[in-house]
Amino acid sequence: MSQAPRTVLLTGASGVVGRSLLREWRRRPDGGGLRLLPASHHADVPEAPDRTVTLDLTADRLGLDADSYAALADEVDVVIHSAGLTEWGLPAERYEPINVAGTRRIVEFAERAGAAVHFMSTAFVAALDDGAPKPLSEGNVCRNYISSKRAAEQVLADSWLPHTVFRPTNLVGDSVDGWTAQPQIVQLMSAWIGRGRAPYIPAHPGIRMDFVPQDLLSKAVLTAIELGEEEGDFWVTYGDEAMDVDGCLAVLVKHAAERGRTLRPPAIVPPETLDEDELARLPPMSRSYLSVLRDVSEVTWCSGGVLPTSMPLLRERYDVPEVQDTDAYLRSLTYAAEHLS
Repeated sequence: MSQAPRTVLLTGASGVVGRSLLREWRRRPDGGGLRLLPASHHADVPEAPDRTVTLDLTADRLGLDADSYAALADEVDVVIHSAGLTEWGLPAERYEPINVAGTRRIVEFAERAGAAVHFMSTAFVAALDDGAPKPLSEGNVCRNYISSKRAAEQVLADSWLPHTVFRPTNLVGDSVDGWTAQPQIVQLMSAWIGRGRAPYIPAHPGIRMDFVPQDLLSKAVLTAIELGEEEGDFWVTYGDEAMDVDGCLAVLVKHAAERGRTLRPPAIVPPETLDEDELARLPPMSRSYLSVLRDVSEVTWCSGGVLPTSMPLLRERYDVPEVQDTDAYLRSLTYAAEHLS
């Protein structure tokens, strides 16, 4: 007699990671023995099966009445917690209700359900590690977001609930076809650079441009659940395998050529040479993107120039294929140009 599939509650199902997880789940024979139950606050989930649930991470009982909350807890065996506020540059208090208090409510729900939690964090927390080689500046555009993810990780650690933490770097499209649910910062800034709009690229010397295809994260998470894994921290990054800044620009030059354009790579300059008065005279988009490039470079620089990685383990144990990051990046750019422009 076959075993009934385990029910996996997926928060943030309408987001980039959530939709990638659903897409990867559908690729697997019989869903890998898992039944995914997508949850979203208000947005549609095109990849979802027939049933979805509406949850509010900022409300008691996730916005459900007592009976519905108890019924859902009785149904769920595992939780993938992917919901959160991911936009950079917001005040710290904006992240607290969703990323931190929301994670606390997910922990309460999982304790009621007797379920393990698989949490989607960020590799950028490495920049706030106590052993980080350099302190991250207080005004860094990523800092408040990273801090909220670090605090959410601590909520899980303090709970003693069975859990894993997955820490992806910046995600790009699917490694096979470049698909993504919506353009993210990598695609948006790449398009800007690829159109020749960047006067220069602020980047610390020797850092790696660590972009990971979203399906590699999805494969790792689903395989861990299929194997019954309930503990571990996993850095979903390329680490020292990642392309450097010159390699990233070479991909952009190739992509531009494939679109019939000639791109002259902008110069790479030390971030500390950026002049605030000069930035203020640039068009708003250029000013914003250059500031973000500077701050993201600082995050990697404060992490030692190369992000920590669990990629060898993920390949060996969690069905993650070996994919060249430059190839995946190019596919992602092509998909974005053809479907998301």
